[in-house]
Amino acid sequence: MYLYSNDRIGFAVTLLPNDLDEFVSWCRTAEASGFNAVGIGDSQSLYRETFLASALALQKTTDIKVGPRVINPITRHPAVSASGVLTLEEIAPGRALLGIGTGDSSVHNAGVKPANMARTKDYTIAIKELLTKGETVYQGETARLTWGRADIPVYVAASGPKTLELAGEIADGVIIQTGLLPEVVEDALSCIKRGAERAGRDFNKIDKTWFPWVNVAANKEEAIENILHSLASGAKHLGRFTTKGKHIPDSMVPLIEKVYAEYKFEQHQIPGNDNGKLIKKLGLAEYLADRFAIVGNSKDCARKVKEAAEAGAKHFWMSVHFPNKEDFMREWNEKVIKTVN
Repeated sequence: MYLYSNDRIGFAVTLLPNDLDEFVSWCRTAEASGFNAVGIGDSQSLYRETFLASALALQKTTDIKVGPRVINPITRHPAVSASGVLTLEEIAPGRALLGIGTGDSSVHNAGVKPANMARTKDYTIAIKELLTKGETVYQGETARLTWGRADIPVYVAASGPKTLELAGEIADGVIIQTGLLPEVVEDALSCIKRGAERAGRDFNKIDKTWFPWVNVAANKEEAIENILHSLASGAKHLGRFTTKGKHIPDSMVPLIEKVYAEYKFEQHQIPGNDNGKLIKKLGLAEYLADRFAIVGNSKDCARKVKEAAEAGAKHFWMSVHFPNKEDFMREWNEKVIKTVN
């Protein structure tokens, strides 16, 4: 049902659907390169529609799991989302998945606010009940899904301690966006475990996958330079809602808050954007890379993966938002995946 087996270090990839022919080629290369899943970003103002792109990807691949990563409670009603992912499951039985978050560039570029914790919890539960029972109560009203049932894995993306606990309480899997530093990994797992224990769930049966930005280049400096736009998104996530409990050095808290205040969502994940220039100007790039990224030459990357695995992060759902994605995925397979397993 889930993405990974616990006896191996596993990798999935997230792609943003631009030109659809090119996108299909990316998905096929991900499948051929040893990745377990493709997550399709949901940002309707910037990229192609996630459920349609997911359907296309499932039709053009054979084994890899595919699904939106991540939708949010604001731009889609749970009955719409449940019907969407159930349709994906009908297209490719056993291969559909769904990720849920509070809302990022999708909501900001629609002129609305992200969901709060309570809304995210209710939304996730509603989708799971619609998929398995066909009926739920959401925001005081009954919603139904009459035409099918399926046990589809639902992941919750989390970048703070409260959301990690929530994910442990209600989700089949957690997309952990807190970083790969050993103390951060340990704390994230503790938060998820608290949530699971509160709900009487088995912590070991929850799929836990870390969300790093990645890049392979001749050296670490070059690799970082090419993903500044993504590292800026990491800073923005640290500044969302609150900076408390996120393991941010005191001296960097005002800088992280500045990135969040000035982040340009209309340029989200566009290479060379103003967000990347801002974190470089503020001197945050190296800190963000050390915390959130797997970068450098292939040996550097394999070493970082092994270090993270020793700390407890064995599964990685990586974001690849830069040119030459297919060359990267092939190289990652040959020089990292085959090295660490």
